[in-house]
Parts: sequence; C-alpha cells; structure tokens
Amino acid sequence: MTKKVLMLAAKANMIQQFNHRNIKILQDLGYEVHVATNMVDFGSMSAEENERFKQWMIDNNVIDHQVDFERRMGSLKGNIRSIRQLRQIFRENDFAFIHVHSPLGSILGRLVAKQFKVPTIYTAHGFHFFKGGPKSGWLFFYPLEWAFSFITDTLITINDEDYELAKKHMHAKKTIKNNGIGVDVIKAWDVSDEEKIIARKNIREELGIPNDAFLISSVGELSNRKNHKVVLEALKEMSSEQLQTIYYVIAGTGSNGNLLNKLADSFNFEKNFQLLGYRSDIHSINYASDVSIFPSFQEGLGVSGLDATVDGVYLIGADKRGIRDYIQPGKNGEVFSPNSPEELSRIIKGRLSRASTMSRQFDFLKRFDHANVDKVMLVVYRRYEQ
Repeated sequence: MTKKVLMLAAKANMIQQFNHRNIKILQDLGYEVHVATNMVDFGSMSAEENERFKQWMIDNNVIDHQVDFERRMGSLKGNIRSIRQLRQIFRENDFAFIHVHSPLGSILGRLVAKQFKVPTIYTAHGFHFFKGGPKSGWLFFYPLEWAFSFITDTLITINDEDYELAKKHMHAKKTIKNNGIGVDVIKAWDVSDEEKIIARKNIREELGIPNDAFLISSVGELSNRKNHKVVLEALKEMSSEQLQTIYYVIAGTGSNGNLLNKLADSFNFEKNFQLLGYRSDIHSINYASDVSIFPSFQEGLGVSGLDATVDGVYLIGADKRGIRDYIQPGKNGEVFSPNSPEELSRIIKGRLSRASTMSRQFDFLKRFDHANVDKVMLVVYRRYEQ
C-alpha cells in the first residue's frame, strides 16, 4: 500500500516558500505527498508565483487539496468549515503522519490529526511571542501553543530563543532545532571576487549609483514589521556632507512605500533613496552593497539577512531572535536595537571609512547550509517510517 503524508499550512505561500525540499525528501523516502492549504487566498506571494507553485505540484506529482483557511486566526464559522474539509481529506486518505505549519494551520491540523490518531510534526516558523515582543502575543499565542504542544509528536523550532523556550515550557514528545530552510552556503562561497565585482558594477550602473559611493541595502516587505523606516531615521541623524556619498536601496514590495518616500523627502535624501520593488537578483544587489541592514522587529530565521552575510556583505541586524542567530559581532556584522535610530546611525558612521570586503567566509555559517538543514529533516521523517 502506498505510504501517504500530508503537508499542511493555512496559506499556500508557507508551502511554496519553505517546503519544496521537504516534499522532495518525503518523495525520495517513498511517500505520496499531499498538500492541504488555501490556494485561492494564498498569502504573501504574487498570483503569478501561486500559479507557478500549483504547476510545480502538478509536475512533481504532489496531490493538492483546497482548504478554505481564513486569514490570521480565522472566524469561528470559517474554522469550522476548514475542520470539516480537513476531516473529509483524512477520511479519504490514510496518512502515516502530517507536517503542519503556520499558527492557524497547525492548530486545526493537529485537532483533526488527533481525532484520526495521526502523528504530527509541527514547524514553528518563529513563535508569535518572544523576548521584547508585544504582550498580546504572550496573552493569546503562548497559551495556544502550550495547550497544543500536548498533542504534538515532534516540534521543530528554527532559532535558539524559541528552542530554549520550547524545551522549558512546551510538552511535545520531541523538540528539536533546525536552522530554518537553509541557504546555499557552499554555492555562495564558490562565487569568485571577479564575478562579484562585475555584478557590483552592473547594479550600480543600472541604479545610477557612483562606484565610490557607500551603498546600504535592505531586502524585505515594505511593512511596519520589517521596520525599514529606522534606517532612514538613522540616516536623518547624519550630516548633509556625510549623506552626499550614501545611497540606500530596498528590494521588496508592500504598503509602506509612500511613507518611506516621504520620510526620505523630509531630509532631502530622496535622490539617494530607491525602492526597487520585487527583484530576482538579490545576490547581485548584495555584491553591490557596502553593508546590508536587516532591521526587522520579528523573524523566525530571517533568510534575507542570512543571504547577505553568506554573500560576504557586512550585516547590521536588529538584536532580535532569528537575526542575531547568525551574526557574530565584530566578525560578520553587528546588532542594534530596532527602536534606536541613534544607535544604528553610530554603527553606519563607523562603517563609512571601511572598504567593502568581497570574500568573507565564516565556518559557523555552514550550519545554515541547505544540506545540513535537509539532513535534520531526513532524520525527523525517518522516525515515522513503518
């Protein structure tokens, strides 16, 4: 009989962004992989990406199930509908285990799996409660995660802070830490300085940035959580003379574009500031940069910052879990309070006279390589082989 496994998340973007390789690992183990998610209200990706993901599932023999999960934690009526849909999927398929993601998907998925006596793996992509986080997260999400940990077979956390908290306070049968989805560290380190210099020249020419200018870049959604405004607030602290040679670009889309442009206008920085929108050449942008700044208030394990430091860029990151995990101050970067533009401004000033170094490789970053992340997942999945 064919072995079946279910990958479940409330929104399709969670599967698309974080689980391509997990699906291939499961298929290599001989499983027929099913995906249950909302592919109509598909989350934080474009409609084109959603269509590509659906085609990828068809091309790779992944069986998809539409479940009408609502946004955030959903409504009572909507969640009851989603539970009914999930129950029908479980009735029609004998799953060896399920792997759940996202707060809403993980809760409803675990509820139904418990009813059908199916083991559950849950990857927490950054708990919604954390040190220095809002009280609302601790009041609402902490009790939920605590209660549902009792019906979790394996809990996977992706950063040090969440792992320590889960080991101390949660009650899954097994709790492990894996380093997010990983990045291709070895491939990044195989890129030569010559290739990086060419990419740096091309990007700067495209964007109209002088070769001798000091370029700061950030990557991420234009949202309050990603906190790009603190970088502009830090630059506002600097003298007009210093600002003449500084440029700042952000690759990403979102609703805060006008706010950021107005902030740049407020101190006559608009000519040196660019919103690049969605870019598929992030590595080249990293090579063109003198520093990368990742100022987010909340991350599970921020891939954009990890990509930057693996690409050899000096990384200035918010002193938050999921970012400080891959920054060793004085080596590959520095951390700062994401609420302090003054602290960030001092750090930027300290970097202005330092030349960008192309080849910075630190052995501690190897643990974030795809291959090492996949090895952990292979061990987890093999525990459920019958």
